[in-house]
Amino acid sequence: MNWDDPSARAALAMRLGPDGYNKAFEAHLKESTVATVGGHAIRPIGTRFGRLFSVGSTGKAFSTQAQAEEYARTNPLPAASADH
Repeated sequence: MNWDDPSARAALAMRLGPDGYNKAFEAHLKESTVATVGGHAIRPIGTRFGRLFSVGSTGKAFSTQAQAEEYARTNPLPAASADH
């Protein structure tokens, strides 16, 4: 499954339904996480700009994992939060 392909994701959603899709996507987020820093899950994503490293749900992504980890380290989540 190519999670970076909108049409593939749409087809999967139609096949699995909302609950099944959400469970599959949650599993994908966990499996694709390469590091957790400051409570943020760091994971590679495919974009129109090439491969970037996403920092949880911050809306930020960086060219290198090191840059993403540095951002996460300097912008940690509150202790009670957990980010995907």
